[in-house]
Amino acid sequence: MKPRAAFPRAENRIAAVPPMEGDQALLAFDAPAGPRAEPPKPSESPAKLVNRGVILTNPPSGRLSRAPGMSRRSGIWPRLRNAFRMQHTMPCVGLVVLAGCLTFVIAPDEVPPVDNRIAASLDNALPTVVIDPGHGGRDDGARANGLVEKELTLDLGLRVKRQLDSLGFKTALTRTNDTYLTLPERVAKANEIENSYFVSLHFDQSTNSAASGVETFYASQKVVPESAWTWVGYFEKPDAPAGADNGETFAGYVQTALVNRTDSANRGIRGRELYVVRHTRAPAVLVEGGFISNPFDARLIATPEYRDRLAAAIVEGVVQYHKTVPRTKPPTQLAKAVR
Repeated sequence: MKPRAAFPRAENRIAAVPPMEGDQALLAFDAPAGPRAEPPKPSESPAKLVNRGVILTNPPSGRLSRAPGMSRRSGIWPRLRNAFRMQHTMPCVGLVVLAGCLTFVIAPDEVPPVDNRIAASLDNALPTVVIDPGHGGRDDGARANGLVEKELTLDLGLRVKRQLDSLGFKTALTRTNDTYLTLPERVAKANEIENSYFVSLHFDQSTNSAASGVETFYASQKVVPESAWTWVGYFEKPDAPAGADNGETFAGYVQTALVNRTDSANRGIRGRELYVVRHTRAPAVLVEGGFISNPFDARLIATPEYRDRLAAAIVEGVVQYHKTVPRTKPPTQLAKAVR
């Protein structure tokens, strides 16, 4: 048999390879023998021989011996490396990839939205919010730049209702379709509901096309509803009950939220003798959500995304105002306190 004299003895060649770290050492041992071996070039360093994957000739045992200072690797990492075919990957990189996979599998749900946290902080005895979309039916309200106020207010009212419902508030709409209601009819619907807040929705118009911004109105003075009058009312108009909430604080919270959420010009809050806010028993505000006569405002108001922002601002105002309203103890708690 012709002697295999092309290569020197394996143990001598291994001894010439110094101990190495990391995956370079992995390539220097346990490599199967075979005809793919090719002689090293005289100019190649031991490190290049290893990186090139030169297969060393067999020692008598049939397997290559490990160089001094090299230890056989065992455990979970070599198995994971082989399973994912990561032959040239450092262990730290593989662990990062594995950790990312596990994070994807066991990661908790995302943080609950802010609205859910607000709802959890509210008490169980939430009031009913009466939402009054302005105009309707034969009363179109303002018209400009292709927009009709009665359509916008109804759309906005439904958006406000959905958001309030999600927080646990009870809601009521004075109209749910293109229906005409007189102002006394709107007030009568609101006054049928105890423990309530009233929000009337409108959009503005001006002969000055540059007029812009949002504003909120409250009652300069509350008026006692007609049903509370007696025959004396024919001769003398009764005054509003002392301490009646005219909605000024309510308007302040709503206006602040409108400005912060829409970046609109702040036209402030104003006390006015508007019928629906004066004659409702509940704290009441009237919101002007922008000027449809202003071309820039009109383009914003025409988008559902902007009306969602308006609705979210109104809801935020309701929530913040509700937190300031004094809570009355239930009768059972009052009875226990007397003992």
